[in-house]
Amino acid sequence: MPIETTNELVETIKNAVPAPARFGGGHPAKRVFQAIRIAVNDELGELDRALPAAWAVLRTGGRLGAISFHSLEDRRVKRFLADRAHGCICPPDLPVCGCGRVPEAELMTQRAVAPTPGEVAHNPRAASGRLRAARKIEGAA
Repeated sequence: MPIETTNELVETIKNAVPAPARFGGGHPAKRVFQAIRIAVNDELGELDRALPAAWAVLRTGGRLGAISFHSLEDRRVKRFLADRAHGCICPPDLPVCGCGRVPEAELMTQRAVAPTPGEVAHNPRAASGRLRAARKIEGAA
């Protein structure tokens, strides 16, 4: 039988989730609707296109900051910035660098910066936000 309304989908999800798993973590359908939104809006694809585009227009000394609201976004931002901050990728046993790769960025945050309790009290929707930032350094392409 096809699911035709969001209420029918919610009921189907509730019935599929075992009773002990329904407690904690909010409504059982929350993540399903989040996954649907992410897929329909191609949010991860948009992020994968936006980060290099933003980096390309950034001047030397400029700073790129990204706030992510779930782990899928945060992982992509983290890897993008870490890749820009990484220099030589030659094997460690090579006596001299052969790749010539130099870092393009200096990470401004070693870890994601989470909102303070005061920020969350003022804006509860900020609770899941994570900030990562990097500065474009000299010699970057």
